Amino acid sequence: MTLNWPLVWLSLRVAGLATAGALVMGLWLGYHMTTREFIYRKATLGVLALLFATPVVILAWVLLRPAFPWQAGAAVGVMAALPPIVLGARGPMRELNLEYGDAARSLGCSEWRIFWRVMLPLGWRPILAAAGVAFVRVLAEWSIVAAL
Repeated sequence: MTLNWPLVWLSLRVAGLATAGALVMGLWLGYHMTTREFIYRKATLGVLALLFATPVVILAWVLLRPAFPWQAGAAVGVMAALPPIVLGARGPMRELNLEYGDAARSLGCSEWRIFWRVMLPLGWRPILAAAGVAFVRVLAEWSIVAAL
């Protein structure tokens, strides 16, 4: 059995770009869902649960019926990788002692700096695991689409 290497590299590229994009948006969304109170929190969790239950192939078919280039696949992969990252990052950030952030805030740190210098270093292991799950999900489902 021979392996079709161009499809393997294409799948790895799509999954990597989708995971990187979902990390940027997912960490921001997870941090704000943990540290802030806002009206549509439950609706946001519902949309994330719906995206988590929907396969990537169906998302791609609904959003990109006529054309399906690999860049569009990466964009759909971001939507598929977003729920594992947000839900995976939200738990560790909720368990962190928020007094660390309050102490940094009292010393004059901005929210951006608190996130990068306090929250992210304290919870990087579960966030990395969530990113791994998101990568494997997009890789597996995009490989099916690319093989067809």
